[in-house]
Amino acid sequence: MTTTGSQLQLRGFAASPGVVEGTAYAIVDSEPDISGVTDPGPAFTAAAAASAEQLTNLAASAESAGRAEAAEILSAQALMAADPMLADEVQGRIAAGVALGDALVEASENVITMLLESGSEYLAERAADVREIVRRILSNLAGEEPRSLAALTDPAIVVASTLTAADISAMDPATTIGLVTEGGGPTGHVAVIARSLAIPAVVGLAGALTHIENGTALIIDGSSGEVVVNADDATRSDLQARAARRVEMAKAAEAYRGKAITYGERAMSIAANVGNVADIEGATAQESDGIGLFRTEFLFLSSDRPPTEAEQVAVYTQAASSFEHPVVIRTFDIGGDKPAPYLDIPPEENPFLGVRGIRLYEDHEQLARTQARAILRAAAGGDVWAMAPMVATVDDMKMVRAIFDRARSELEEEGVAMGPIRLGAMVEVPSLALNARAAAAHVDFFSIGTNDLTQYTLAADRTSGALAKYGDAADPGVLKLCAMTARAANERGISVSVCGEAAADPVLALLFAAMGMDKLSVAAGSVNQIKMTVDQANPSALAPLLEACLEASSSEEVRGLVAEAVPS
Repeated sequence: MTTTGSQLQLRGFAASPGVVEGTAYAIVDSEPDISGVTDPGPAFTAAAAASAEQLTNLAASAESAGRAEAAEILSAQALMAADPMLADEVQGRIAAGVALGDALVEASENVITMLLESGSEYLAERAADVREIVRRILSNLAGEEPRSLAALTDPAIVVASTLTAADISAMDPATTIGLVTEGGGPTGHVAVIARSLAIPAVVGLAGALTHIENGTALIIDGSSGEVVVNADDATRSDLQARAARRVEMAKAAEAYRGKAITYGERAMSIAANVGNVADIEGATAQESDGIGLFRTEFLFLSSDRPPTEAEQVAVYTQAASSFEHPVVIRTFDIGGDKPAPYLDIPPEENPFLGVRGIRLYEDHEQLARTQARAILRAAAGGDVWAMAPMVATVDDMKMVRAIFDRARSELEEEGVAMGPIRLGAMVEVPSLALNARAAAAHVDFFSIGTNDLTQYTLAADRTSGALAKYGDAADPGVLKLCAMTARAANERGISVSVCGEAAADPVLALLFAAMGMDKLSVAAGSVNQIKMTVDQANPSALAPLLEACLEASSSEEVRGLVAEAVPS
């Protein structure tokens, strides 16, 4: 924190790029007044039902707007609001003479304690959902309208301790022009959704609400993590100049829409990451070089039953037929912290290191084989590649290949049309990167998932705001693993790409290109910017920089070494 006159400069974590100036809309939570409630039992029942209905409607709106992650969280909250466990706890206390507010707080804290002590990280994270639900029930009891960013009528920079799933589902980029939160990290759900909506955001700024009041003049830089309160003329001029440069670069990047690019003399592809049907359409509009990561979880987590083969074929075929370039479909990465309601997966103490991704496939082989069949069938309509998540060993990859081989044999026997695919591994577990030379003989391609590779390498939960400083993929240890993977792939003559969030970072995009990656996959809105960055790079200057970065002592040193090589 730096103070100059009336100007105050704060720094959090860069979460979504862009510079924006505006007025702060500070969200300071206050306790709803429910003293006027006279018949607590029926009042609670009505408020809980109203809350469940509101959350169900918000989930439907989020789904139709293509915000699959927010829709998933809201649907789960709607079920929790209607869950008899909370209702029974509250009604039992009311019957024993406890005041309504106290009964609700005591009951919710009891449920929260159970979740926190469950030994499951996923269930512990649901404690925050319970708090959101209780807040909504209290608002309904008080006759208040639950807070909603949809109520913003004038453009503002929203400042909050944290933002709920309901807040995120209602964000309109026309009025929510920027975000500042005290909690969260650069790869958390607030940051991910802000980037998808092109809303500049700074997260993890401790004490933001202490320094920023409602109506305060703010400038935020979501590319650097800077937040300036009451900026003086010199600072405003500097930030505005940065913003103007980025606008010019964005305009220049438009010339790369649909253009083939190279890194030196080597062809490079810049593909898009997608997570639902709306994202496929966005990638098509940006004319990306195909899809580098198609997250299929939305098909498996949006219902109380698994998707049918026909339902999957329809979605995968739509993606495959939309591009001349390859469409890389990641097989389902559910379980652990993303449990499906129809799978009997016991709670785990650390679900990020538990039974998730391909570790589910042997026990649920029919579910995996049905997806393999759907992917093979979709390949009849385009260039389809399949990628397995959470691969840690060569034996993991052999198991996945056996599932696809069996699926292909079945389709051949049935006379069902299908096409050829490439089968690869997502490199997100450090052991696979360390053993990349041996693994390369068993895959058709590698694609590096930097989000999880970073959290596993640095032993830092990427959803934790307190550990956000450990979430930078520019860490030399992470870069060494990426370089080892690229070297092994190049020696074997197979494709190697990066599909994690780091691929959209211009500094890291240049380093990945220098390592020998042939493809980067980013959010659709970043495709042409990264195309321009890579196409304009000077490989002869970057080669020694890469070697220096691999021997650097910190991510800050890496960024300092490469910063001047980024087009500006």
